[in-house]
Order: sequence, then C-alpha cells, then structure tokens
Amino acid sequence: MTNDTFDHYTTTVDGLDWHWVEAGSGPAVVLLHGIPESWRCWQHQIPVLSKQFRVIVPDMKGYGQSGKPKGDYAASVVAEETLAFLDSIGVENFHIAGHDWGVVVADNIISAAPHRIERYVRCCLSLHTYDARNSLHHQWNGLNPEKAAALMKNAEAYVRVWFDTSCKAETRPDEAEIAEIVKEFSYPGISEVVPLYFSHIRHSNPVDYSKFTMPVLYIHGEHDPRQPIDYAKGMDEHIPGLEAILVLDSGHFVTWECPEDVSNAMNWFFHSMLASGLPIFERSRHYGLPTRPTRERDGWGANPGVAASKEEGDPTAN
Repeated sequence: MTNDTFDHYTTTVDGLDWHWVEAGSGPAVVLLHGIPESWRCWQHQIPVLSKQFRVIVPDMKGYGQSGKPKGDYAASVVAEETLAFLDSIGVENFHIAGHDWGVVVADNIISAAPHRIERYVRCCLSLHTYDARNSLHHQWNGLNPEKAAALMKNAEAYVRVWFDTSCKAETRPDEAEIAEIVKEFSYPGISEVVPLYFSHIRHSNPVDYSKFTMPVLYIHGEHDPRQPIDYAKGMDEHIPGLEAILVLDSGHFVTWECPEDVSNAMNWFFHSMLASGLPIFERSRHYGLPTRPTRERDGWGANPGVAASKEEGDPTAN
C-alpha cells in the first residue's frame, strides 16, 4: 500500500501537538511505533484491525507530524503524555501494541495504568535479558545526542542504514515503502529531539512488570541482528499474563517484513482466538518457546464437571 488513503487528525493536549491516523469503530486499539518510524509502521495492520476495532495510530512525541518540544523524553513522561492524549479523544480502556521504542512507551503506560489495558502485543524488544554489545547505538546515541542528531538529519541515509542492517534481506521493505518511511522521518525538528529518547531513558520510572496481568503476546523477529533469540527465552517468568511468543521469519521490522502474519496474529489475539496449534507458531515451537499460557486458566471448557473435579483435587479426574 503506497497511497495514503487513511484519515488524519490533529489535536493539542497540554501544549503538545498530536497527529494521528484513525480508522474503524468498536473497541479501541492503540498502536505505537519506534525509531526511525511514524504511524506508517502499522500501515499494513490498520486495514485488517479496523474492520472490527477503532484503530488509533499516533506519531509519537518528537516524530512525524506530532510536536517536537525540547523537553523531557523519559519514557515514563512520554507515557503519561500519551495517556493524556488518549483521554482527550475519549479512549478509556484499550488494546495496545508497540514496536521497538513504542514498546518502551507502552510498557510504561501499562505500569502507570494497567487497569486500562485489555490486551498487549509487545514487538521486538528485550525484557529480562539484554546485552548492550548487541545494540551499541543505544549507548552512543545517549552519550552523543548532538552527533546522533547530525546523523538523523540526513533522513534518507539514516533510515536506509536502519533497514539495511536490521531486516532479513529477503523481507526488507521495497523502495516505495522505504521512501514513505524516509518522508515521515524528514519533518523539521525530528533529528534534534529523537536522540533525547536515548539520553533521557535513565530518568524514566522503573516499570513494574508484575502489573502485566492482562493477556500479552510477544512477537520476535527470528533474524533480528540486535535481538538474539535468547532474548525471548524465559520471558514468561517475568510477565504474568504472557500467553504466547510468536517467532517470525523476519528481521527487526516485523510489521513491514511479515505484514500478513503480524496482522493476522494481532487480529486473532484481540479476538482471543490465537491457538497454539496454528501454523504461524512453527518457528516458536522449533525454539521451544511458549505458544500457550504457561499458567493455569480457569476451567470454562465443554466439560465443567471435569474442571470442577480437578479444582477440588479429585484423584479420579482426567
């Protein structure tokens, strides 16, 4: 999809300008992008999800056509500002998905307001396991924001470096899509403030993952050069609501590289129909990662008597 046929909206909340794309009606789904992206990170998922959901896809603070103030970019601050934006457009409870730095913000949103989140799709970001040697740009950008800004200012080169080094070669977005991504990363002011996400991250409030009791799906790109598959192992010990880990034949930018798989997985997950036996979990099973909840769920099956017997500790129950 190279033509922009989406509906665009703008508003200002507490002095911060917001631009977002919205489609569909029904339960709200909020999609948050990372670097070096914009709302277009999710352009392939919007048409699928909007058939039954109200899909809200903002340019995050500092990106695209949203505001680019020189203020605080700590993830917990951006999360509170994003919640204020959602309040302003009448969104109370919602499903949420994040990719890359969108996950950082989404994690902080959930930590601050877990009661508002219905389900969470977490894409391509480490949790309990992290080695800075796999992502040297994190430290460099944080320590050298002015030099990072100089690199980001050449949006064409910067975006191409990201996608050339982060995608599986066979699934890299085509030239038309790369051009769209470059355009959205070229708005004045982006290069000056996006590095602040890196330099301010240590000022952010700690995330309390014990609050993540809502159903959570983690999506991981098998060939992500900065996120080895080991990052996905053991995640179920830290996220109480984790239902499955979905490994895709992709690099880091899964929403572009495997758009149909991501769209289907999100749609099925938001309908609570993402079954562990589906072929989409082939790579997850190969790595021995969980494809269904590792914790017991209440017995609401077709044989409630059996479930009741198990709960009562009946040794004859199967």
